[in-house]
Amino acid sequence: MPTLPRRWLFAVILMLLTRSVAVAAERKHGEFADEKIGVDGTDRVYRLVVPKSVDLDEPVPLVIAFHGIRIDNKDLMPKYSMLNETAEKHNFIITYPNGIDQSWGLRPEKVKKDLAFFDALVKAIQDKYAIDSNQIYVVGMSNGAYFAHLIGKEGSASVAAVVAHSGAIGLGARRGIRADRKFPVMIIHGDSDQLLNVRQAQESRDKYKAEGHDVEYIEIPGLGHKWATESDINEKIWKFLSEHPLKK
Repeated sequence: MPTLPRRWLFAVILMLLTRSVAVAAERKHGEFADEKIGVDGTDRVYRLVVPKSVDLDEPVPLVIAFHGIRIDNKDLMPKYSMLNETAEKHNFIITYPNGIDQSWGLRPEKVKKDLAFFDALVKAIQDKYAIDSNQIYVVGMSNGAYFAHLIGKEGSASVAAVVAHSGAIGLGARRGIRADRKFPVMIIHGDSDQLLNVRQAQESRDKYKAEGHDVEYIEIPGLGHKWATESDINEKIWKFLSEHPLKK
């Protein structure tokens, strides 16, 4: 194999060092409400939160949080879930992608586009920030929980663990999860949910268990179709996620 002339080698090294310094300079703490990334010719939008507690020079966990359908979005979910405070306390980066038409999946062509958005989003954040590749987690609420299940199924090689709050696995998994890896999953549901009956969460739990997944199931008495802020659920979510990195 031919060797590069020394001056070329120095030029390559200098270019790599310059790029590394430039990327490091772009890293900053803060809440960035309207980040954009082009995916298949469409600008996709997301909110990125980098807490001050995060060490920008050390690999940290990444949590991707998917909102519910219609009235929910990347701006509302941080307010009712209070996951930003959890990220600050436990030193992880969190992002809230925005769904087209404020929904996730539901139709085959939209599933394909939303999965592509997820992949591009993770890569974009990894390119800018130091992310621990063994601690990439997905959390979802309602329709976002359905999509979190789907991402776990389709991306089990890279997604360490999944949390589904007030949502169930979709029709595509009715015959089973059939993921390449038995990823851990936490399922949270209120027994008074009038929009999505708790029996669907129980069925999801049973399907995962039947296929050998590590499942933590939390059923909250009296809770309807909303985030369980009164039960300190965020601490339980982070404990579950942090205890299930991709590789131990």
